[in-house]
Amino acid sequence: MSESSYIGLSLASSLQRQLDITANNIANANTAGYKGEHVVFESYLQKNVPIGQDAASFVNDSGSYIDTQAGALSQTGNPLDVALNGEGWFSYRTPEGQQAFGRDGSFTLDTQGNLVMMSGASVLNEGGAPIILPTEGIGEISISDDGTISGIGTGPLDKIGVFNIPDIQSYTRIGSNMLTAPEGAPAPQAAQGTQVIQGSLELSNVNPIREMTRLIDVQRAYERTNTLMGNADTLRSDALRRISQAV
Repeated sequence: MSESSYIGLSLASSLQRQLDITANNIANANTAGYKGEHVVFESYLQKNVPIGQDAASFVNDSGSYIDTQAGALSQTGNPLDVALNGEGWFSYRTPEGQQAFGRDGSFTLDTQGNLVMMSGASVLNEGGAPIILPTEGIGEISISDDGTISGIGTGPLDKIGVFNIPDIQSYTRIGSNMLTAPEGAPAPQAAQGTQVIQGSLELSNVNPIREMTRLIDVQRAYERTNTLMGNADTLRSDALRRISQAV
């Protein structure tokens, strides 16, 4: 394979990665609390270049990062919808027992009184335990600015955990709008000064128009790359044919 083909292949591979991430951003443009993801590219220069030749520059997909910018707040009127105003993340426990984090506050109560996400993951309190509310006699649920859950005539019942995660870029997406910590990561600490807003949801921070524009640009770049690789193969075939004819 020629050098130009390797360059084109490195670019095509990176564009495929960006295409996948951009498509996922668009698919979650209406997902509460979703944080967009973006690819980081770097240039990798060829090593051990012969004297008189320029070093080839390859495209290297060095990873991606999470856009932690807050999304807009939308009032829903649902007493179990909760949004965060400020830094901080909710903590969940997946049905498989894995602890996860996210900003999706569209909660509900199951038949046993567990406060859960729509995916079935349990919402954890500030101590890291699942929040379980009485199934009878609780009345209307009230959630204060610090996340304390109360019922009419029952007083405080539990407190929604809100945690600060300074190294969120090292966390991994696991689906259902949740992130998990890498092995050996320090335990998140309680967030300070973050307001818990009842009856509202934080919307996705994805800009659909911008992502659609990026998707079109990626598709066009991918097509140009395939054309470049095809032209390189054609030129190489023509050169070999002419050499064989001259022999």
